[in-house]
Amino acid sequence: MNETTADTYPVMPGRGDYSEEARRARLRWLRETSGAGLPSLEHSSIDPRSLPGNVENVVGGIELPVGLAGPLLLNGGHVQGLVTAPLATTEGAMVASVSRGAKAITLAGGATVQVIAQRMTRVPVFEFDGLGTAARFARWAVAQKSELDRQIATVSRHSRLVELDPVQLGRAVHLRFVYETADASGQNMTTAATWQACRWIHDRLSETADLVPTWFAVEANLSGDKKFTHLNMIGGRGTRVMAECVIDRATVRRTLKTTPEAVDRLYRISVVAAQQAGMPGHDIDAANVIAAMFVATGQDIASVYESGTALFSLEVEDGALRATLVLPNLVTGAVGGGTGLPQQRDYLAALGCSGDGTGARFAEIVCGFALALDVSTMAAVAGGQFADAHERLGRARRVDWLRADDLGAPLLQPMLAESFGAPDLRVTGVEPIGDAPRSSLVTELTARGERRKTVGVLPLRVTWVRRHGEDPKQTEVVVKAKPLDREVIIEAAKLASLCGGRLAEVYPRWRDWTGFRGLHTREPAIYRSSVPALRAVLPTTYGTYEDPGREAYVIAMERLGPNVILKDAGDAPGRWRGAHIAAAVRGIAGVHAAWLGREAELRAEEWLGDVRTAERMTVMRELWEALLDHGAAEHPEVLDEAGARRLRRIIAEIPAWWSRLEAMPRTLVHGDFNPRNVALRAADLSLVAYDWELATLHVPQRDLAEFLAFVLPADVAEPDVTAFVDLHRDTLGAGIDPATWRAGYRLALWDFAVTRLLLYLMVHTHRALPFLGRLTATTLRLIAIEDEVAG
Repeated sequence: MNETTADTYPVMPGRGDYSEEARRARLRWLRETSGAGLPSLEHSSIDPRSLPGNVENVVGGIELPVGLAGPLLLNGGHVQGLVTAPLATTEGAMVASVSRGAKAITLAGGATVQVIAQRMTRVPVFEFDGLGTAARFARWAVAQKSELDRQIATVSRHSRLVELDPVQLGRAVHLRFVYETADASGQNMTTAATWQACRWIHDRLSETADLVPTWFAVEANLSGDKKFTHLNMIGGRGTRVMAECVIDRATVRRTLKTTPEAVDRLYRISVVAAQQAGMPGHDIDAANVIAAMFVATGQDIASVYESGTALFSLEVEDGALRATLVLPNLVTGAVGGGTGLPQQRDYLAALGCSGDGTGARFAEIVCGFALALDVSTMAAVAGGQFADAHERLGRARRVDWLRADDLGAPLLQPMLAESFGAPDLRVTGVEPIGDAPRSSLVTELTARGERRKTVGVLPLRVTWVRRHGEDPKQTEVVVKAKPLDREVIIEAAKLASLCGGRLAEVYPRWRDWTGFRGLHTREPAIYRSSVPALRAVLPTTYGTYEDPGREAYVIAMERLGPNVILKDAGDAPGRWRGAHIAAAVRGIAGVHAAWLGREAELRAEEWLGDVRTAERMTVMRELWEALLDHGAAEHPEVLDEAGARRLRRIIAEIPAWWSRLEAMPRTLVHGDFNPRNVALRAADLSLVAYDWELATLHVPQRDLAEFLAFVLPADVAEPDVTAFVDLHRDTLGAGIDPATWRAGYRLALWDFAVTRLLLYLMVHTHRALPFLGRLTATTLRLIAIEDEVAG
C-alpha cells in the first residue's frame, strides 16, 4: 500500500467553490480517481450556487421516485381536510400500503391529529475541579435563565428558551437548554444560541474565582442529537405529535380485508414480542413514512433515527378498531436547511407547509400518514395479506442475470445471420430507439417486482453488413425478454394477497392453475414454429435465445411501425371498425383452422403446458367465486349486482357446461387475443398477433369471444354479433353445424368471463385498467345476447 503523507494527500479541486465550473472539475477528478465513467452525473438539475449551507464539494444530485399517498382526511389543530402526501421511496408497495390505510381511515371519518409540544435541545457540558463546585454551578446556572434569555435573543429571534435543566454527572454538569424553535427543526439555530449562552456563562464565571470551569464544550452527547434516547422520549426533542382514528368494522372488512379482533390479537402479541426484543416504544413501520416524507421535503434525513421512535397502540371498542400513534421526537421543519431547495419546496407547498407558521401543520400530516401505514401493515399481517416478497427473490444458486447491455451484437448477430441467410453477416452497431413499446400486462406486472434482471420490451436499431466493404444496412428490431413463469405466478399471488379476504385465502391453492405456468418457454416456441398459418400472423421473427442457467428467454422480432394500424389500441377499442374486426377474425381463424382436429399433436408439444379440463374447472370454483365476490365488492361501478348474479349462476353451473365445452373440437388459441396484443398491416389489413405467452389448447371460439368483448360497444346488437360468429365459422371451413358452433361460442364467452375478466377485476384493484369498464359491460351484454339466442 502506498504511504500517504500531507504532501501527497489528494487535493480535491474547487473546495469551497459553488460554481458549475467547480462542480465539473470535481466530477473530472472523481472520474480520474475512481476509474468510473459516471455518465449520469454529467448534468445536474440543481444549481450549485443554491447549495451553500446544504452541502460541500457538490458534484451532482440523486433523483428519487416520489409517489403520492392518500388522500387522507385529517382533523387537527393545524390541518383540516383531505391531504395527499409525497413519499420519496424505492420500496415497492409502500405507497400503496399507506394509501390503503389512508382510505380506510378517511372512509371511517378521518384521523384526529394534534401537536402536543415542540422542543429542541442542546446540552453543553462544564467540568469543574470537584463535586461541590459542580453542584454550586448547577444552582447558579438555573438562576441565570432571564439573562440567558436575553443573550439567546441576540442570536436568534426564533429560539425561545423554555427550560434550563442541569444534569450533574460527577464533576461535570450537562446543562440542558430546551428551546421552542417555531417552524424550524432548530438544530443549527439552537447550537448558535447555546454557544452564545456558553460564552456569556464563561465570561461571568471568569470573574468568580470559585466557579471557574476547568473545561467546557457546547455538546457532550446528552442532547441525543440524531440518536434515540429514553430521556428525549419522555422529555421531548423535536415535535411531540399524536394521531388517532376509529375505523368501523365494515370499513376494516371492506378496505383492510380483515377484522378488528384479528388486528387486536396480533397487536397484543406484538407488544410482548417488542418488549422481549428491547424495542423502545412499540411500532410497526412508521419510519417508512417519516423517511419518505423527510427526503421529499428536504428534512435532515439523519434525524429519521430519533424521529422514527413511535408508540403505536390498538384496541377494539364497540366492534370498531381504535388506533393511536404518538411520535415523541419528530424533528422536522418547514423552513431552513433543505426545505428551500426547489423540488423540496414544491412538495412542501403541495402540503400547504411552505414558509412561516406551517411547521406544526407539517408535523401533524407526517404523524397522520405514519398512522395510516401502521394500521395498513398491521391489518395486512393479521389478514394474511403480507405477501412474502422473498419468495420471488430467493434462489438456491447465484444467477448471472440477463442485463440490457447483453441485448447487443453478440446476441443479435447469429439471429440476423440465420434469418437473412447470410453466414458472414456482421453486426456493427446496436442502439436503442424511441420509447419502449407497451409490454404485455403479464410482463408489465412482473417487471414491477423483478428488478434484478432485464424483463420487458426493448426497441433497437441494428446496423449490419453482409460482407466486408459492403454499405451498412439498418434493421429495426424489438427484443422481448420474458420473465419466468414462477415470477408471474408469484406476482399475481401477491396481488391476490393484497386484496385480502377469502380471495387471499383461496388464491394460493390454485395459483399454479391460472394459466401462467410454462409461459416463458411457450412463447419462444410459438415464434419458432414453421406452421405457415401461424407464421402468417406472427411478426417477422429474427430469432430466439434461451439460456435456462441465466433465466434468459428472449425473442427478437420486427419493430411494428408505420406499416401497421391499430397497434396498442386496447385502451381505445372504439377505433376498431367493422372491416378491421372482420380482418382480425379471418386472420386468427386461419390459425385455428391449421390446428383444428390436431389435438393429439398439440398435446405432445412440451411447450403447450397445462390444459384446463372440466374436472379442474369444477374444483377451482372456490377461486372463481372468491374472484367474483372481490370484484363485485371492490368495483360495483364496473360490475353491478345484476352482472354479478349472472356470473355467479355461470360459475355454479361449471360442471355441466365445461363438460360440454371439453367435448368440442379444440385447437391452438392465442389465449390473450385482444387489441392489446394485435394489429393490422396497413397495406392489406392482414393480422399481426404478438404476445403469445398464454397460448393453449381450447375451442377456437375462445379467441373470438375475447376479441369481440374488447372491440364491440356495450350496446351491440345481436345481428352484428351473429355476423362475426358466422364469419369465424365460415373461415374455418364448411361442414361445421351452425347451432353447435354458436353453442360453443356461448360457452367460450362464459369461460372468458370467469377465467379472465374476473382476474382483470383483481388486477384493477392495484393497477387501474382503463379498458375494464367497457370490457365488462360488453361481456355482460354478449352473455345476455347468447341467453336470448339460446332461448
